[in-house]
Amino acid sequence: LAIGLTRKSQSSPSENDALRNFPEQFILSGNNFTITNQPTTRYYEFNITQRNGSPDGFERTMLIVNNQFPGPLIECNIGDRIVVKVNNQLPDGQGTSIHWHGMFQTNTTWMDGTVGVTQCPIPPGESFTYNFTISDQRGTYWWHSHAKGQYTDGIVGPLIVHDPNEGFMNDYDEDIIVMISDWYHELSPISLAQYANADNTEGDEPVPENGLINGLNVFNCNGSTNSSIPCTGGAAANFTFVPGKRYRIRLINTGAFAEFEFSIDGHKLTVVEADGVAMKPVAIDRVPIQVAQRYSLIVEANQTVGNYWMRAIINQNCLAYTNDALNPVVLAAVHYEGANGTTPNSSDPGYSDPVDCVDLDPSDLRPVDGMDAPPYDVSYYIEASFQAIREDRIRYGYMNTTSWSPLQNTSTLQQANAGVTTFDTNTQFVLTPPDNATVIQLIIQNFDDGSHPFHLHGHTFWLLGTGGGYYASNTNLNTTNPVRRDTGSDCTGLWLCYHKVHSSSWHVAIPLPSGMASFNGSCHADTVPAECYKGESIDNELRNLAKMTLGTVLYQY
Repeated sequence: LAIGLTRKSQSSPSENDALRNFPEQFILSGNNFTITNQPTTRYYEFNITQRNGSPDGFERTMLIVNNQFPGPLIECNIGDRIVVKVNNQLPDGQGTSIHWHGMFQTNTTWMDGTVGVTQCPIPPGESFTYNFTISDQRGTYWWHSHAKGQYTDGIVGPLIVHDPNEGFMNDYDEDIIVMISDWYHELSPISLAQYANADNTEGDEPVPENGLINGLNVFNCNGSTNSSIPCTGGAAANFTFVPGKRYRIRLINTGAFAEFEFSIDGHKLTVVEADGVAMKPVAIDRVPIQVAQRYSLIVEANQTVGNYWMRAIINQNCLAYTNDALNPVVLAAVHYEGANGTTPNSSDPGYSDPVDCVDLDPSDLRPVDGMDAPPYDVSYYIEASFQAIREDRIRYGYMNTTSWSPLQNTSTLQQANAGVTTFDTNTQFVLTPPDNATVIQLIIQNFDDGSHPFHLHGHTFWLLGTGGGYYASNTNLNTTNPVRRDTGSDCTGLWLCYHKVHSSSWHVAIPLPSGMASFNGSCHADTVPAECYKGESIDNELRNLAKMTLGTVLYQY
């Protein structure tokens, strides 16, 4: 299949077409999908448009794919080739891209979808075809726009990779997706303009008005600050359990900023996967989940036949201020087959918000395959901070002394492919490990007053430890089968240390996602299709985003 940009006429759905939500796409079992080790090519077409929608009953402008929210499910088997033609039908000169969150992109780094790093934005009225093979991955992932803050406006969807040899398929009977997210009632450029403002001296991230489960929730319209905007109150998502069956819940946090505490009243959760890595079973009552993280949880329908609340509670200790419109308890209904009615009456377990915004304890997570972290060849110490030291007095994100700014009319990938080895350290933080380095240690010291998830494109990493204060070289790190994942959290005043093995074909990015968007990416030094370089230049809105910082690690061979 040819990969490239083609002219696409602009069109948009009629205002009479209701924004669609497809609950059936979140029920993987029974959808006639065949799990097999025989690879195939799967074709999709995404039409990205702007229109009004009301996921929680409050109408707002959204950016959506194929007139549905959340966007279409991509479901495949290990070894499959994924081909997605993306047609940008957005108005007002908005470029876009799609990032395949958690995909290694082995030998196809230019398909990572990271604006300014692996590609230019797809211009409005044009198309780009993503084409990559999933060679050695299985588990729970997602896709989203990686341009500006667009994914917070609706350009998101699930990506599931099956493997008949995954190892715990006999431990569950049904397979369902639960996507949770915070939800804002303004388009992201409006929130970002308030955020990236000199008057915001503390750098307070915008606090959402609501949260969603599989794109749905209710909202108290009396809490709206604008009574002229249509508000119907919305509806909660619901799930049906058959007594005695075991359910695999693929939990994905697709939000912008909020950490959630996930639970189902009266039911134990057993963690068996984190970020695409199979884990030894861990039983728990509730699961903390940061932005971009994923877990697979086994839940047995072994309670009295009835109706129970599924809870995704926003940890308000992680928010910068109080939003009176926000009800932090996001609910969905779990209906046991045979129960009277559908409205749950289960009791609130009375959990309090954790004081710290932390991940599930890494010591509780042990990968099934038992892979120890090898000794590192080179180590990098990175200070993540946010400082208002420029004349505009806006707080920008820094990695060491560099605050990332997107390249104009090019990308880091294009420069690396052209042989560039010296980068502007004021705007591009690029690390080039020695030729013989195969294992890299990254130590990230967080100097911000809030926690931050760190996502590593193209890889999973060994998370060796976290701690308070300053990292010390004599710190005792866990190298014996530590948890491996692609997204970890670094809390206020803490450090995080992890190791990553580099294959010879990869250049990887060290990202620091902010509360509104994450601009991270990866580079590959093989031949890159020229189509990846076509596109609009990145505008000043993206250039001026506060608390955006990015570094790139180039592996040369």
